[in-house]
Amino acid sequence: MLFVILALHTFRVNLIPVAEKNAVYQPDHSINEPKLYLSKMIVSMNKTSPLAVSMKQNGDDTWRRNADPGKNNVTEKTPPNNCRIWCRRNENSSKPFFLTAVLLVRIYVKNLPQLSTRKLRQWFYYLRYAGFQHVYVYDAFVVKNESQEKALKTLIDEGFVTYTDWSHKAYPYSVNGTQHSAYQGCVNRFGYESQWQAAIEMDEYPFSPKDQKPLFPQRAVGRFSEKFPNASELTIQNFLFLGKPLDGSKHPLLIDRMWRRAHRPANALVKPIYRPRNINRAIVHHNALAQGTSINFHANKLRMNHYWGARLQNWGDDNT
Repeated sequence: MLFVILALHTFRVNLIPVAEKNAVYQPDHSINEPKLYLSKMIVSMNKTSPLAVSMKQNGDDTWRRNADPGKNNVTEKTPPNNCRIWCRRNENSSKPFFLTAVLLVRIYVKNLPQLSTRKLRQWFYYLRYAGFQHVYVYDAFVVKNESQEKALKTLIDEGFVTYTDWSHKAYPYSVNGTQHSAYQGCVNRFGYESQWQAAIEMDEYPFSPKDQKPLFPQRAVGRFSEKFPNASELTIQNFLFLGKPLDGSKHPLLIDRMWRRAHRPANALVKPIYRPRNINRAIVHHNALAQGTSINFHANKLRMNHYWGARLQNWGDDNT
């Protein structure tokens, strides 16, 4: 059994060793891929490290950076049908949803960050823990065997995923013709189903330094929208995780393969959470709004952890 818990360790350097993670793998024999169940996020505060990591393997605790043990975790022997309520709930029962996400994705063999169906499923279960009630998937496969529809069938049947074949827009790829059109298509076709929606990618994980309990983005968005009632778009700053990824056979979770985070937001390429009904034209980083204003989240409230380092293949080994 593996318990991986959010962690942050601060050094006075530009890249900070970090592990922000919290998950339990379980076998899912129906698709021959591990199924991800997220355990309760637990934070340990102490003098030497703001947050802590714990790992539990084969019944023995192995500590990293002054860790606290996890609680209420799903074990390897727990069958999928006994998953805790938060990951089995019926998302379709409460339309319009308060918070959803839209994803444009292509999974293929030679992609540089080595993103896979396994990592895609990890991302879905993380979003589910975080409180995203539904995800609209636009699958931009180029050849038929890249399609993720079969792999996502369980999540589609559960009502957590709406799947759209976007192969007719996949090649040749362009930001406007492929990505913007997917986001705009989601606004046009499904926008009425969501009060708020985030346009994000599968190597981007919403994170709050101050709130790691289930549904944390819902709370952040709710509070922020109450404070700024005229806001139609809330933008999240982008923090890059960089460095040579750890061995995937030993660290199967994407968020466990890169532990070094840029000290500050990487660039101005924020990711938006927006009111679909107030979007005039969907754009990757800042939408063109029909009404309302765009407000930036403070990074201490909500940020985007972007596991971008895997996109480059020329990293050397860490030296600290």
